[in-house]
Amino acid sequence: MNARLLILLPAALISAPALGQGDSSPLDPLFTCRDIVDDSARLACLDAAVDALRGDTERGDVVAVDREQIEAAEEATYGLSIPQLRLPGLSLPGGGEDVELAALEAETASPDRTIIRDDNGQIERIEGLRVVEISENRSGDLIVRLANGQVWRQTDNTHVQLSRRRGVTEYTATISNGALGSHFMRLDNGGRRFRAERVE
Repeated sequence: MNARLLILLPAALISAPALGQGDSSPLDPLFTCRDIVDDSARLACLDAAVDALRGDTERGDVVAVDREQIEAAEEATYGLSIPQLRLPGLSLPGGGEDVELAALEAETASPDRTIIRDDNGQIERIEGLRVVEISENRSGDLIVRLANGQVWRQTDNTHVQLSRRRGVTEYTATISNGALGSHFMRLDNGGRRFRAERVE
């Protein structure tokens, strides 16, 4: 597991863009102390900063999570329209159980999936997601349920031809980003991609 830690403030809902913004960090007081030349003053400053950080951690105001937990949460919430993002399992000190469970379930559901990220580390598309059910709603839109529990609904009129010789559970899906927060899905039947939105 990646040893690098990311410190988050879970006391308030954190929007996804805000995770990369702001100049302050709970670790800033420690870094400031490190620059003090006088040994006694530096030690006193570090002791005070560590005590404050420990208090914040014990109250749940600061939680440390690793990169794998962040990426698992991003995968679990991929496609959801969430104006304010709270990473699952991080509401309590030492949290992360929900994120670890989501990662385990995703790995079990589609062990051959591939997550493609852009230069900023954001998910660009996910390939090889196992399909467990395909149906149509009253409007004729495809409803695709994935093995990881996600449900996606077709939002355009693209005709998707399914093979009668192939069981639904033999399909995998690729979901990719579109413009303005939209998404596309393509089944591995050589067909065209279609617009889709996540409904569960």
